[in-house]
Amino acid sequence: MPMNDFDVKPINSEDQGIYYAVNRKTGGINNVFQTVCDDGQWYLYQLKNIDKDGSMGWVILADQDNYVLERVPRDEVIGYFAKPEFLEPKGTWDILRNSRYGFGKFTPESIEIGIRYGLIVFAENDSVIVPILIEKAKDEALKSLAEIEK
Repeated sequence: MPMNDFDVKPINSEDQGIYYAVNRKTGGINNVFQTVCDDGQWYLYQLKNIDKDGSMGWVILADQDNYVLERVPRDEVIGYFAKPEFLEPKGTWDILRNSRYGFGKFTPESIEIGIRYGLIVFAENDSVIVPILIEKAKDEALKSLAEIEK
C-alpha cells in the first residue's frame, strides 16, 4: 500500500519488542516501552515503578479500557502529519493506536535515514502531539526487560 514511489514498510510482527526514548541533553534513557502482538492484537506498554519499593512493571498505555491498538487508515495518517513541522524528512508513517496512544513506524524516502519509530500521544481533540522518537533495543540487557511480568 505505498503512497509514493518508495517502498513503505508497514508495522508487522518484526516490530514487536522493547523500545526506549533517549534524553537529548544527557544521552540517557528516559522511558522504556514494549510493543506486543498477541493473537493479532497489538498492545503498547511502558515500564514504570509500580510500588513504593521501587519494583518495576509493565503498565499498559491506554485511556480507560481502550487497550488494543488499531491500524490507522492511510488518509487519517496523512491528516495527522500534514503540518509544517512534519515536512522533513520526507516519508510516510504507519500507525497503530488506541484512543490516546499510538506506535508509529516511519519509512523515509531516503534509504540513508533508515526506518524510525515513534510513540505518539493523541490529544483529546484527536490531533497528534509531536511524536517522540524511540529506538528499538538491540542491547541484551534492554531486551531482557521483556521478562518483567505485565
